[in-house]
Amino acid sequence: MADKYGRKKMYGVELMVIIGGTLGVVMCSTGANNSMDIYAWLIWWRVVVGIGVGADYPLSAIITSEFAPTPKRARMLASVFFMQPLGQTFGNVVSLVVIVASRNANGKDLVRAVDSMWRWVIGIGVIPGVIALAFRIAIPESPRFLLDIEDDPIKAEFDATNLFGEPTADLEFEASPRMDSLGESSSSHFKHFLEDVTPTPTTTNSWNPPPDWTRRQSRPATLNSHWKFSQKDIFQYFWNEGNWRQLAATALCWLLLDFSFYGIGLSNPQFLAKTWGDLHIKGSQPIWKTDDSSSTSIYDMFMHNATEALVILNIGSVVGSSLLIVFANHFNRVSLQKYGFLALAAIFIAVGVMYRTVHITGAVAVTLYVIAQIAFNFGPNGTTYILPAELFPTRYRASCHGISAASGKLGSVLVQIFSTYYKFGSQSLSHEGTERYGTILIVFSAAMVLGAVITHFWIPQVQERKPGEKWYGEKKSRSLEELARGRLGIRSQSATRFAGRRMSSVL
Repeated sequence: MADKYGRKKMYGVELMVIIGGTLGVVMCSTGANNSMDIYAWLIWWRVVVGIGVGADYPLSAIITSEFAPTPKRARMLASVFFMQPLGQTFGNVVSLVVIVASRNANGKDLVRAVDSMWRWVIGIGVIPGVIALAFRIAIPESPRFLLDIEDDPIKAEFDATNLFGEPTADLEFEASPRMDSLGESSSSHFKHFLEDVTPTPTTTNSWNPPPDWTRRQSRPATLNSHWKFSQKDIFQYFWNEGNWRQLAATALCWLLLDFSFYGIGLSNPQFLAKTWGDLHIKGSQPIWKTDDSSSTSIYDMFMHNATEALVILNIGSVVGSSLLIVFANHFNRVSLQKYGFLALAAIFIAVGVMYRTVHITGAVAVTLYVIAQIAFNFGPNGTTYILPAELFPTRYRASCHGISAASGKLGSVLVQIFSTYYKFGSQSLSHEGTERYGTILIVFSAAMVLGAVITHFWIPQVQERKPGEKWYGEKKSRSLEELARGRLGIRSQSATRFAGRRMSSVL
């Protein structure tokens, strides 16, 4: 829908859906005399929140990608992604504050205290959402969407000038002799933008335009003639030119990653307690119960769980995401994803073998999981978010990123189904359960290796590579317009036809 109706419009709509769904969750009730089913309402409103969050993933990425200057694009995307572990950390801190406040305020009314706690923890999340909504209302439409889809170069120029100003735009949209073919423009820096996004049908020694690449044979276009989805263009770009491999790669890598990490169960209270060596239960217990002794209060269990999650989940994820921001342009991002998958495979094998042989928990297991979180966020968790925002043309960018993100969530659903029929043993205190969980981790390592293979063969480079270049050092990112041409590059008929239609409205 963002490819059709615009990034700005959908960016505000999906956040309102998230805010409304969150408030719905917080206000779920059994009604008077149990007249309503609270679980049904919780499921409904959580689905609504999920729809909004699912839309927020691709929109946040593509808006950042389309606004960012090429040299800063990777770091800006990594900075946006950094908000995820930062938000998770903030959520755990809020949980700790709410637990302490509830313990002091509600006295012996335990049921009321617990009912208030989860509502406060979830409801407080609305506050940053409302603040973000104010900024989203003020944000202009993406200049690339206005130029490529809305076919409105005047508004694109106006918004880009207001947002960047002359100097910033000049840094991004470098001049080129090809600009001579575009004629006069009202401002020099926007001519650079047009040059950057428009392939040029000039005579060269290395490329000749297809026979149908002429203004007379292009579909007639006028200013503000909106681009519309065409089955012919979709078939040409994705199938005939082989770009379905890129979409399949970004989707499958995200699916394999989420399949494994949601399968580990790091957010499970009993799994966290077992990893720390603090799980003291006999038989089957509710998932939140980590100690069934009469001397342990529910507040203590909640405090321990929030603290343990803060260490295992948040420290590693914040460190890993911070490293990604710093080194996003210093490492090859495709290689970072590939070797990140392999590093995770090695860690999974190490932890799996440890569980199958010596059954160690405590400091060693916690350290390995923190390292895994660093590798997870410095590598595939960050790059599976960044790469789909770079690889596809403007007219398909939101759809392709959305498909990739949805595939990741499909992976999380599949692993939950899988775990229902095959007990992973992550919460079991028996040696048999621990060994079974070790086997599962080794299976997950195979998924990581498969992710590395797919990355190597199907995901193209998003940075320029020079013969003999060192593995570390500042690497120049390729422009979105260059990447949008896909596997065939300048020979792409889909790109040239699309550019020819747009050029006829600009000239």
